[in-house]
Amino acid sequence: MDLLSKTIKKLSDEEYQALLAEVSGKKKNKPYIVLETSRMGQVDDGEMMELLQVNPSTYYTLKSRLNSKIAAILAKKVNNPISVLLSEVIRVPANLYGSNREFSIRALKELEKQLIQYDLSGELIVVYKTLAQLNLYNEDYNKYELLYKKHVAFSLGVSKVERLFYEFIRQIGNFRLTKDESDKNKLSEILDELSNFCELYDSHRMFVFYNIANIYYLCIVEENEEVLKSKEIEIENVLKEMSNIFDKYNLDTFYQNIKFLTDFLLFEYYTKTKNHIRAEHYLEKINPEIDAICPQHISHFYVVEFLNAKVEKFLTDGSVDRLVELNSRIEENIDIDMAETYHYIAYKKFKAISKFYQKDFSGAARIINEMRNELSMKKYLFTDIECKLFQALQYCIMGEDGLCTQLISSLKRQIKPSEEQYTSAKLFIKFLKTALKPAEYRRKIKKVNEQWLEFAQANTGEHAILPFLKLDEGLIRRITNPIKDN
Repeated sequence: MDLLSKTIKKLSDEEYQALLAEVSGKKKNKPYIVLETSRMGQVDDGEMMELLQVNPSTYYTLKSRLNSKIAAILAKKVNNPISVLLSEVIRVPANLYGSNREFSIRALKELEKQLIQYDLSGELIVVYKTLAQLNLYNEDYNKYELLYKKHVAFSLGVSKVERLFYEFIRQIGNFRLTKDESDKNKLSEILDELSNFCELYDSHRMFVFYNIANIYYLCIVEENEEVLKSKEIEIENVLKEMSNIFDKYNLDTFYQNIKFLTDFLLFEYYTKTKNHIRAEHYLEKINPEIDAICPQHISHFYVVEFLNAKVEKFLTDGSVDRLVELNSRIEENIDIDMAETYHYIAYKKFKAISKFYQKDFSGAARIINEMRNELSMKKYLFTDIECKLFQALQYCIMGEDGLCTQLISSLKRQIKPSEEQYTSAKLFIKFLKTALKPAEYRRKIKKVNEQWLEFAQANTGEHAILPFLKLDEGLIRRITNPIKDN
């Protein structure tokens, strides 16, 4: 029942009533009972079968058909403002069989102008192919045949750019998890390919794909804050041009569903460059939009990067309320599948970090522990180590010395002495071990403070681990004190 229940509970009352009428005609039949029961409460499959008085085979057939019908109904509701223009393209081949050739050519030329404006290369192929056939016996045939071939090549180019863009999104998530140099190099290669296509073609669609990828690359991979600051005017101009494109092509489905990204990217950029006044301005603009963005599975990367930027902002402004203010709304609207490994881990980490700064250490540990039990993280050693360190810290704070020691032992087996990229992790393990050891309190707190400072000084650059961690004097004292409930 999980998928069905989640889906119908997210619908507004108006949407739900329309769905109910279409699926069941509001007759109190079995589909009606399933929808109403799922909408009103949490019922498992066994309880539902008993309520309907059906056997498992009949029930699962009913549920499968119901899910398919609901999916078809909801798919029709996806906003696709350019559909009117695309419906004209579907009718293009019929122009070959009209009785008025000149009228057909004139109509196709008008459609050509609109398709060029919207950068719809695939649809232009159909138009030019038909125009060439309509001009088969005059001098315009060669012109339209050349345009047809040109747009076949252009359409393949746009398709390639789109594939590269989504490969970039997948790969940058992978880099976030591994911090591996080879993954970083792959990102540079993809970005270079995207840049080459943009130079080859004059296309606003390619411009948008490339610049979204480029700005995320700068904000995530570029470590030098001064380099980022030097690009402020360039980034603002690019995003201003992007906004103009979104406004100009207001029927384009892709543009209308990503226009929120300009504010997301500016928030991320100004958080990275520590321009907190401007970051706050864009955060205010994002807040009202978050409910609409979170349910779109294609937008999960943008959402988790937004949450990562919120954590970075918190490290400077220290406002826990600002950090967690959207959490309940995001939780209600987002549904990330475990197959989206980076998005899933990043979101769970954000939830755990929020719990930590709300001083719910048990909650933070539970979220990380559940995630590690759900996912195999063997491929993501860096992230696995970071999560274990963070979980161990929670146990240390709570006085769960045995659980903390178990994680430290596991970490020591994972980290080889020769691995320099884990120097910070080794220092943090030393910090935890000192906090666990029985010792005279004043001497111990002095040692723990020294080790925390040593860790903080060493924990810089692209291999920084637990970069979201900020410990104040009170928390360090709590970690050090053998009596944890103070």
